[in-house]
Amino acid sequence: MKAVVVSAMVVAVVALGWSSPTRADDPPPIGSIPLSEILSTLDRNGNGCVDLEEGRNYASRRFHALDRNHDASLDAEEAPPGPDETSNSRPISIADWQDAYHARFDSFDTDRNGCLSLQEVEAGRNARKGGH
Repeated sequence: MKAVVVSAMVVAVVALGWSSPTRADDPPPIGSIPLSEILSTLDRNGNGCVDLEEGRNYASRRFHALDRNHDASLDAEEAPPGPDETSNSRPISIADWQDAYHARFDSFDTDRNGCLSLQEVEAGRNARKGGH
């Protein structure tokens, strides 16, 4: 009997389309984008680096794609905290999400020119992981 109930629950979940909090078409966390794809993904103006506005716009698109209940904040169910995320704080508002991105951007922008090169992104990622 238990097997029938469990099987029915699995069928119901599949039929209702329940899935994990993130979908395949959601923009991935910036930290999980392979280094070789950073420019093609984020550099919208084609200047060869990622400026603050480009990164904030990407982070905002990700935020809104994840905000399934449209309450202008992300909870742990909508965006589980993880090492590649902009922030581990939950719930988090769009303003706090963008502020967290801005702080990370500033920590990566070692030459302070307002635009992240691939070398700065790589060095920043390594520093966050504790490497050099």
